[in-house]
Amino acid sequence: MADSYDTVIKNTTIVDGTGKPKYTGDIGVRKERIAAVGRVRGQANRVIDGAGLIATPGFVDPHSHADLTILGYPLADNLVVQGITTFAGGNCGISLAPLRDGNQFEELARVWHLDVELRWRSFGEWLSAVEDEGIAVNYIPLVGHNTVRGAVMDDDFTGAASTEQIQHMERHVIAAMEEGAFGLSVGLDAAMTGHFARREELIQLVRAAGERGGVFSPHARHHQHQWPAESPDQVGYGLYHGPKGEIITGRYHGLLEVVEIAREATSNKLHIAHLTPSYIMPQPHPGYLDEAMARATLDEIIDGASDAGIDATFNVIAWEQSIGSELPMIKSFFSSQLVLPQWLHEMGREDFVRSLGDRSFRERVREVILSGKFKFGMLNPNTDPYWMDCYRIVRCGNRGDVGRTIGELARERSPGDILRAVYRESFETVFDLLQEDPETTWALIRDKREYGALSTFLKHPSGMPCTDVPVFRSDSADADAFYGYGVSPSAFGLFPHYIRRFIREDKTLSLEEGIQKITSLPLRKVFGVQDRGILAGGMYADVVLFDYEHLQEHNDFQHPSRYPDGIDYVLVNGRVVYERKKITGERPGKVIRKN
Repeated sequence: MADSYDTVIKNTTIVDGTGKPKYTGDIGVRKERIAAVGRVRGQANRVIDGAGLIATPGFVDPHSHADLTILGYPLADNLVVQGITTFAGGNCGISLAPLRDGNQFEELARVWHLDVELRWRSFGEWLSAVEDEGIAVNYIPLVGHNTVRGAVMDDDFTGAASTEQIQHMERHVIAAMEEGAFGLSVGLDAAMTGHFARREELIQLVRAAGERGGVFSPHARHHQHQWPAESPDQVGYGLYHGPKGEIITGRYHGLLEVVEIAREATSNKLHIAHLTPSYIMPQPHPGYLDEAMARATLDEIIDGASDAGIDATFNVIAWEQSIGSELPMIKSFFSSQLVLPQWLHEMGREDFVRSLGDRSFRERVREVILSGKFKFGMLNPNTDPYWMDCYRIVRCGNRGDVGRTIGELARERSPGDILRAVYRESFETVFDLLQEDPETTWALIRDKREYGALSTFLKHPSGMPCTDVPVFRSDSADADAFYGYGVSPSAFGLFPHYIRRFIREDKTLSLEEGIQKITSLPLRKVFGVQDRGILAGGMYADVVLFDYEHLQEHNDFQHPSRYPDGIDYVLVNGRVVYERKKITGERPGKVIRKN
């Protein structure tokens, strides 16, 4: 009697996720799982012609913030259109549970611009709320240390936790692990609650998760350019608490710190979030220096951890612009995240633009910029004077300036005098652009933390790409979205960009290697999920069918939610969630619980 299937994908090129060579064959799907791979014979409710397409396991995003917005956008538009079928959420120490009370949730909702009704307190209740909603993709949950610390310490998070408070946090972590968390994520950067945690607190919580098979996933200190706070009670974006020398050496020490914590906690699994080179070189330099700094980072941090008996892996935002998006230029001067003078906070934007016509006012604003407390997005002009090369004009009244960087315009204004271009004309360019057109927008087009290291990092056997973004709808266009970072083209196209750039064109990786890094590697090596990520009988049927030669992301800052070309079909647990530029509305995704 002939076998029967719900779906058969016929005559396709199969890259199965194991790293083995591609081959031609069929895939038979029955209910949620793959029933047969190879030459499939029998009846099918639906036959998909895979000729000319490549079939791979569904793509896995190991560092996502999709959990923050998944209840609002359960169809996960920006994930499924690029082939992502599973994401790991709760990263950077930020999860939506466990919660102390509604006030803690309201603060999270305010910071992350969430429009969700609170229906949970414990971590298990949170996971059940997601299951009850029904989502289009699979969710691997991590419990966030920042949230746990907030649930215990309330608003008094800048002090050291007491022994009793640490024990209370530990109980939260253990409960989350028992309710399905895959590990503990921490966020140690400036302004995060975890920034103020003492080492003994972190070691005890990492140990509690590790003893239950959990992964330790840290966002290390000084990941971005930071400046020392002036007093213990001064807390704000970009202001760290620690020695002044950390302006220069903080990122290096931050990465060493998380390896030391993993070793002291005897935590076997370490997965470093959005790795960047541990060395900083702000001035323009040749590419071979980027490669050398990346290799040195891998040798000391990743391989050094492995030599110490730690199963060390990492992810990296595999696009030079990272999560850069189109944002109003004037927004930088009125950011509620920054610790800025009261007179600037109270000033209206129209008054600000009008006052730029006064030289003394410009000098006053320039002093604010050079105070160390000011940042253009993620860039601090004090720690990176060449920030000007990282921002490109997207829209402005003078069409001749569109598409040009602030650095290009500044150098034109001061030919032959680079010091003046860097320290004077870069700011004057911004002031003039705003005065001419207050609606001018720009976008980060070069994230100098990692852009030169991407190929080297991705070649490492423990490296893999990630998006580092939440879920957005296809019509998302909110400049305040995601903590004010806006909507990046990478939110809808990072994985196609990764395949096109690093596999098809640059050949940094072979097709088989590259697909393994976004399928079985994160699932098996990082999270220990064994029944997904490979195209083989018995596995869950998360499948992507794409046109390899025509796969193309759209790096369009003005229309960041354009769907990539070449992704033809995406199946999650055997059901089609995306088909030829259309989201089907199906919600077959699962909350994958550990144990």
